[in-house]
Amino acid sequence: MNNNGYSGNKHYDVIVVGAGPAGLGVSILLQKLGIDYIILEKKSIGASFRKWPKETRFISPSFTGNFFMMPDLNAISPETSPAFELLTEHPTGNEYADHLESVSKHFQLKVETNVSVKNIENIGGYFNLDTNNGMYTSTSVIWAAGEYQYPKTGSFEGEHLCNHYSEVDSFSDVLGKESVVIGAYESGFDAAVNLMNLGKKVTLFDDFHYLEWVKSDSSYSLSPYTRDRIKDVIDGIDYHMETRVEKVEFINAKYKITTDDGRTFTSDDEPINCTGFDTSLTLVKELFDFEEGYPLLTGFDESRKTENLYLVGPQVKHGNALFCFIYKYRQRFAIVAERIAKSNKISYDKIKEVLHDYKNNNFYMKDLSCCDGECVC
Repeated sequence: MNNNGYSGNKHYDVIVVGAGPAGLGVSILLQKLGIDYIILEKKSIGASFRKWPKETRFISPSFTGNFFMMPDLNAISPETSPAFELLTEHPTGNEYADHLESVSKHFQLKVETNVSVKNIENIGGYFNLDTNNGMYTSTSVIWAAGEYQYPKTGSFEGEHLCNHYSEVDSFSDVLGKESVVIGAYESGFDAAVNLMNLGKKVTLFDDFHYLEWVKSDSSYSLSPYTRDRIKDVIDGIDYHMETRVEKVEFINAKYKITTDDGRTFTSDDEPINCTGFDTSLTLVKELFDFEEGYPLLTGFDESRKTENLYLVGPQVKHGNALFCFIYKYRQRFAIVAERIAKSNKISYDKIKEVLHDYKNNNFYMKDLSCCDGECVC
């Protein structure tokens, strides 16, 4: 170990964990700012999107408006656009992963794939990341590992008997003529629509009333894209609103579903669990404090518990502002990068130059007060 507190040749100013849109997006800025960084990805670039069912598409539309200071909602930098490259409005997961690979290649981002972080410690002001590829050390860490590869657990008893949404390669692979879908937010309705389009009879359990719940913040209400698709099939769905599944059992070669109001339903085929996704932060939970399931962050998206540990991606939350979509959390990339650049003594002129396009293209949200309230109509 040398006098700087780290050993070997795998030390960086910043280690970014995760090569999805959040990890790549913030790394574009780090590279432009001249900051020494590496991205560690446990699988491949955009791996979470390649796990999507092949029928699933983005609920946020892509449209090229960059020249009018209105970047594509699914872009991760001001000068890129999935719509322009892919020529489609609602990309599939595989299409978007292809786009991310293209962006990474264009910017020549420093990504190491198939590197899985097993443990992370903060010792003496440095981070030690133990991986299957040896030890990496850094002064700062940006956690960008996402959610999709971490299915939510504990929603109901017997969930291991179900097929989680994230495990569906294609809805055409789902066996049987009837399907039970447990959970009715975006993934639940997406599953129901695709199964109905395949001619299956669908029973859908919604523990809330999402079809009736309309908010102007898309983090808390179904997207228009989902509502448009559900309109055509909802009359054919056996839809149980405000009904929570408590238990799933496999009895006499059938699946028995028990709801919170005491009713029971049976199915010949395994139900699909669409109760959502957990967080990759369980891997670093000791380094964050939490409130109501979300990490407590400073105004720079830095852990309040661990200095120089930053969070980007869909788990970022400030008050009622939940940054769970790309067009939301990309607005915080520059906040994090600017903070790190200043701590690394990058010149004011360099920072101003790099952040100029981000500020002019709605990629820089510092004042969170604009996230409160509802649209008037």
